[in-house]
Amino acid sequence: MYKVIIADDNPIICTALESRIPWNELGLELSGVCHDGSNVLDLIERHAPHIMITDIRMPILDGIALIERLRSHGLPLQIIIISGYNDFIYLKKAIDHDVAGYLLKPIQDQELLNSLRKAIGHLKEQENVSQMSRTARIHELRESKRNASDRLSAVIRGVETCERCGDVLAELSFPSPYQWLLFQLPLQEDGGLPEITTEDLLEYEDVLLHQHARSCHLFLPSGTLLAAIAPYEQAASVTDLVSVQLREDGIQTTHAASMQFQSLSGMQRELMGTIAGLYGQLFQSRFTPATAVHTPFLTIKDQRIISMHLSLQDYKGSLAYISEQLDQCLVSAPTPGHLDTFIKTVFKWYSDYDPAYYGMQEQMDAALLASLAFSSRAHILNALTPTTEPDSDSGSKAMNVVQYIENNLNQTLTLNMLGKIFHHNSIYLGQLIKKETGMPFNQLVNKLRVERAEEMIRRNPDVKLTDLAYQLGYSDSKYFSKVFKKITGRPPSQSADSEM
Repeated sequence: MYKVIIADDNPIICTALESRIPWNELGLELSGVCHDGSNVLDLIERHAPHIMITDIRMPILDGIALIERLRSHGLPLQIIIISGYNDFIYLKKAIDHDVAGYLLKPIQDQELLNSLRKAIGHLKEQENVSQMSRTARIHELRESKRNASDRLSAVIRGVETCERCGDVLAELSFPSPYQWLLFQLPLQEDGGLPEITTEDLLEYEDVLLHQHARSCHLFLPSGTLLAAIAPYEQAASVTDLVSVQLREDGIQTTHAASMQFQSLSGMQRELMGTIAGLYGQLFQSRFTPATAVHTPFLTIKDQRIISMHLSLQDYKGSLAYISEQLDQCLVSAPTPGHLDTFIKTVFKWYSDYDPAYYGMQEQMDAALLASLAFSSRAHILNALTPTTEPDSDSGSKAMNVVQYIENNLNQTLTLNMLGKIFHHNSIYLGQLIKKETGMPFNQLVNKLRVERAEEMIRRNPDVKLTDLAYQLGYSDSKYFSKVFKKITGRPPSQSADSEM
């Protein structure tokens, strides 16, 4: 509803207006009444009304002076003037201040209604324009963020430099010191990469700025890496806060921070060095900083040996040979590109012999900094363990797992845990669930939990959010609300109303 205040020094007129306006029919509510122009500003500050009906002549501060003060402060009220004077000068001043109505006493009901409807129309037009402006601004921010992420990706690949595109990446106040903060985005339990979007980056930045007074620029140059530039003195707290945001979205991350830099050339040098440092942290080896380009390590001889094992379905022998070659790669102070190419090549060879590896191979091929999909050497080798099993009863297997999930939504559910219960490889199980349900494991669990939550809210609209989250296996009610809103488009508090 739109809020209205009435300002007139005659209480009888105020009472008459209150009784003659069809408040509910017009979608209006009366927020306050005052009889002195000097009190109107306090009333406006307390109630933030949309429409003001005011007498043109009042003690201390008359209507025209009041309107001039409101307009000088940029307050976008719709104003309807009541006057006992059919005076051109007053009328001209009212027109100059763009009032919605100028009503002569005695006030006619139809004229009052017409002025109120005109004011409401103006308010709706303002809302439409404001919404269009917000939409355009959000679109502009998204495009700017995507462009910056693409440019950073180009810098990492060596086809762009920070000197040429630094201003596109971020507006930095050199020589003030900054730091790169890099966050790995590893494979999830279902074998897919995290679904971080441009909108998520904007939301993270907004939370940091408005809730924690921390400024940073976030980028998504790859599906495996979230990058941030933060002022040097805020870098530690930004690291902690971004890690919390990622954890709330179900992403366990490893991060690395650069040395401080104070120039565009230092910005690029520290970026490449920190990527190499993050690789070294994950794979317990020393990496040589270099652009992420295709850098072969495995040879044709290696391909023949691995292909021989795979053609005989000797996955154990293949894995043992790959493990040896991986160790040789890691002890040679490789570049990130060496390990990325190693991983992409091996998954390509595996997918040539086993369709179960198609999904992983496609993800690796598409990923810049593909190695960051894995959290350790062991994680790489585990992803190469056989995942194929007889398909004759794959549908019933998947439905058995889904049934178990539905019966245990109040428990912590992970693919590793389900793999042990159902005696399947967790990656295979994730692929099986996605094939049969059309969605990744985590997405399926969240969907089932939200559907159960809606059912529980319908049965008990007064259920507490913390209790609801706990009964559905969420330890954090804030994260549960975020998941609920992402799936339904509304927070849990509005779910009961939407069912009415």
